Amino acid sequence: MEGFGRVVIGPAVGGLLGAAAFFTTEAVLPKQAEAAPAHTAAKTLKHERKLSDSQTILEANRHLIANGWRPAPQKTPTPEERRLASVPLESLSTCSATGAGFCRFDYRRDLQRLSVVTVPSEPGRPSVGRVIRWW
Repeated sequence: MEGFGRVVIGPAVGGLLGAAAFFTTEAVLPKQAEAAPAHTAAKTLKHERKLSDSQTILEANRHLIANGWRPAPQKTPTPEERRLASVPLESLSTCSATGAGFCRFDYRRDLQRLSVVTVPSEPGRPSVGRVIRWW
């Protein structure tokens, strides 16, 4: 029974210590904080300009790359998803072929991950997306 206590307590203590090391997302990304777990939310440096609603994905991508973010798609988009996105960005993960035409672009900086969701600038047609949400 003595070994069992170490197996259960060890990971529990490690998890608590790890959780304490993460920052508060509301202080960093107040608009998007509730959308992602604290350990995956993007930490904004003081000199960085934050992402903004209605910014094109091309503007957002330039800003992110300049601030150390790298494309890190969660999956490989299909040719149809690439057509719908209307941009040749490596960060594209997926696009919805129906409804609002959402597209998701994923980035990584060190251990942080950032997902940016866009809608077409010209609804109903493939067009450069405008940022509507990120986490």
